[in-house]
Amino acid sequence: MQHKNIIITGATDGIGLAAAKSIAKKGYHVSLVGRNPNKGKKALETIIAHSGNENLDFFECDLSLVANVKDLADIIKQKHSKIDVLLNNAGGANKAKQITSEGLEKTFATNQMNYFVLSTELLDILSESNDARIVNVASNAHIGAEVDYENVNSEKSFSAWTSYCVSKLMNIMFTYQLASMQDKVSVNVLHPGFVDTNIAGNEGNLIKYIVKFGAKMFARTVDNGADSSIYLSTSDEIKGVSGKYFFKCREIKSSRASYNQEDWKKVWDLCEDYKKKLI
Repeated sequence: MQHKNIIITGATDGIGLAAAKSIAKKGYHVSLVGRNPNKGKKALETIIAHSGNENLDFFECDLSLVANVKDLADIIKQKHSKIDVLLNNAGGANKAKQITSEGLEKTFATNQMNYFVLSTELLDILSESNDARIVNVASNAHIGAEVDYENVNSEKSFSAWTSYCVSKLMNIMFTYQLASMQDKVSVNVLHPGFVDTNIAGNEGNLIKYIVKFGAKMFARTVDNGADSSIYLSTSDEIKGVSGKYFFKCREIKSSRASYNQEDWKKVWDLCEDYKKKLI
């Protein structure tokens, strides 16, 4: 595959790096996004060693800040006139309640606002591709979650696990809403499985324990966890498929709550309002 451009967030380790290595081997121009330039440099070296592909870039960005994500989109558009794939993979969870300098709860900001802002800001250059795709990494952790629109920023209460699960539900509903609004760019979402990654950083918290316990129980490697990300980003079988949820490269059903179209619009409007206020 020649001359296809893909942006991968959270690509300096874990599932993102595994996907980047495989996609680079297919000949794509791969642009990594991460907040640590040292890890970015090492990731680029790893990808080159694995794939032999030197058509790579690294963009430094703290994706928990909406203004930074907007700046990132502007820099990407200066570099590229066309993007074929945006793989929204970056995510995180926090042991304690953290409010960013912009006033957003950090898990919501990193996991959902990041996806929303980067996707909507790059939609114009994605639309230049004849097979444009947005791929969002969510999780089956969304099952059982509901969005409390009066507690998005933990105004009433904070639970690390609940915040993470709700952000993943928002990822899915955002995917479905964006897919329903346009047909120039296919938009799909996936569950990578329980994979032993650094999603909870060094927090040593309940989320990290649950993720690691799940990884041991279900035994998905990082490479296996990247399978749907790679498939949805590159497979010809997926051309024209949009608004679907995948696991192990197969379409599955997300939770019942995720199909509430009124909530799709509420999540969209909420994110759009924050975007307008912060950029």
